[in-house]
Amino acid sequence: MKNLSTDDYIQKLEQQNAELKLIVNDQQREIERIVNDRINDLEEVIKARDKFYRIIAHELRNPFNGILGLVELLINDFRSYTLEEIESFLKMLYRSSKITYELLISLSEWLNVQNDKMPFKPSRINISPILAEAINSAQLNAHKKNITIHNFINKDIVAYIDRHMIATVFRNLINNAIKFSENNGTIEVTAHVKNDFIEIVVKDNGIGLHEDALRKIFKQEAINSTYGTAQEPGTGLGLLLCKEFIEIEGGKIWVESILGQGSEFKFTLPCHKQC
Repeated sequence: MKNLSTDDYIQKLEQQNAELKLIVNDQQREIERIVNDRINDLEEVIKARDKFYRIIAHELRNPFNGILGLVELLINDFRSYTLEEIESFLKMLYRSSKITYELLISLSEWLNVQNDKMPFKPSRINISPILAEAINSAQLNAHKKNITIHNFINKDIVAYIDRHMIATVFRNLINNAIKFSENNGTIEVTAHVKNDFIEIVVKDNGIGLHEDALRKIFKQEAINSTYGTAQEPGTGLGLLLCKEFIEIEGGKIWVESILGQGSEFKFTLPCHKQC
């Protein structure tokens, strides 16, 4: 090999140095891009979390204001009210307390998932009885709007799931369907085996969803104060919790809806233990 002259050697070193600088600069720019992306993601998470806490505080404040106001009325003028008026007050107190309790339960479960504290104990379980329990717990709300709920899930369909999580999913989806259905509506729940998964559909003939709501319904940005067809309050936290639970189970969840014609919330569950 021909020996390089001093000038050639220096020139080669300078060329290598220049190439290294380009590589270092490229890597530095990539690192800066990654850091900026992470910062932006973190800022979005913080904004979403702050919005979430504000909404939860707002949703808790409203029923508590109602509860405190009614209790104050009863304490100050209890003997001036008729039994019918007192009964009416007690019903309002019950509704406000129930809304607050359900919100706190959903909040507690969601926070447990975020902190990896939610126990996950799957086993092979028949799905239909879990749905039947969820329907039974929602009957009072359904009765108020004369809504019929049908359990069309075959009693032989079994999935590998955590019973508590799927019970929560069914309760949230059924109550959501009731909330956004008009009086005399119908809700149907069906299930079909597809390969190694079971696809479950919760279908209603309610008011449906517009495109913007469909786009962000299972995201934190969708957490907001909403009201059903009978002015039932809500935050969207329940649907976010459904997504978290279904993904823990190894399935996926999505929604198909036409504004004014109803919605179909669909999710999949594994038939067997996943490797």
